[in-house]
Amino acid sequence: MTFQQWFDRTCGTWTSERRYLFAPKFKPVNLTTNFTIDPGERGNQYVVNWHGQTWGTMELTLDGDVLHRSRDYFGDGATSSKLELIGSDTIILRTEYDGTRFREEITLIESDCYRLRQTVGFCLETGKMKLSGQYLETRIQS
Repeated sequence: MTFQQWFDRTCGTWTSERRYLFAPKFKPVNLTTNFTIDPGERGNQYVVNWHGQTWGTMELTLDGDVLHRSRDYFGDGATSSKLELIGSDTIILRTEYDGTRFREEITLIESDCYRLRQTVGFCLETGKMKLSGQYLETRIQS
């Protein structure tokens, strides 16, 4: 399994039920986001569009074991993530921006009809957890 093959499997329309815990109190915040992942102009490119409590567009480019993003999740700054495949269904993304180190894990299950996703973010300065997110993402259409 290559990174491109894994990302190709994620193309389609999804709905995401998310639960975030933000420091310092870690009080749960539940959100619903709908998103699409489409192939880009080249085989190693993808375009993600989302809407819910926030909305936006992010262009993704695969470069070996690095994923370049045209923006981060919280703003307009471009980021890059180091990728790691765990078997054929799970990918780990490691990213740093805005003083935070993120680890995101996404697992495709049940013939790619669902994605289980979790994210943790740690303050680079203190090492303390800033956020934790868990997601159940359901494919609406391929």
